[in-house]
Amino acid sequence: MQLALSNIRRMGLAAAAIVLGSVSVLAAESPTIQSELFDRKHIDDLSAGTKLVYDFERSPSEPKLLGPGMKSVIEVNVDKLNDDGTRDLTVQIFRGEYEREPRNMGGLTINPVMVFYLDRAVSGFSLLAGGSQAYHKNRFRLALRTEGGLAPVKFAYNGKEVEGYRLAVRPFTGDRKNIDKMKGYENAQFDFLMSDDVPGYFAAFKSHYSSPKPGSPSLEETIVLQGVTIPEDGVGGVAPDRGEKQ
Repeated sequence: MQLALSNIRRMGLAAAAIVLGSVSVLAAESPTIQSELFDRKHIDDLSAGTKLVYDFERSPSEPKLLGPGMKSVIEVNVDKLNDDGTRDLTVQIFRGEYEREPRNMGGLTINPVMVFYLDRAVSGFSLLAGGSQAYHKNRFRLALRTEGGLAPVKFAYNGKEVEGYRLAVRPFTGDRKNIDKMKGYENAQFDFLMSDDVPGYFAAFKSHYSSPKPGSPSLEETIVLQGVTIPEDGVGGVAPDRGEKQ
């Protein structure tokens, strides 16, 4: 799926339209999923002329079924700093064979790479588990409304240790009513690595889809800011089961 460019400007004040509903305002001194992913102005530290480059990798176990594996880059260029503190950006999704047309986006406060990641996370689950994308988006919304869940972490950026947070969510594990329809992919995990000491705030994202059912393919996708070294125990760690039991 393509980057939902028409929605990005509205996301800065509320949340990614693909996954988040209305949420209560929580204390600023206690970082939450809402405050760190959606309320924060991720690109406030970026000056005009800044370029962020993220390495993208897609690793399917069965390319004939899931599409080809690939490695490419996602580039975010800051074109202009506006008087209201927003930025005008140009986003280039992939280079080479899979290159898309660059997109010019004005008046942003959030990092559009997060939106791209969330969009692909939902479409990847739909590809493997089937079912309604509207349902999958709702499960993501519920998972990302969960209070807490952010774990402090240290990792390296350009050879220097930085402090930040990581988040791991499994939106589908708690849906006991529909678990038999998910083809064993209910434990799909989605990870975020973030830090104030990293330009654009987001250091890495990862999606992992696997099923214990015999013959089931698996898929991993990672997006990592160049210069970031992933912690030895992974991007997000082990996600607790926060889904609503039904």
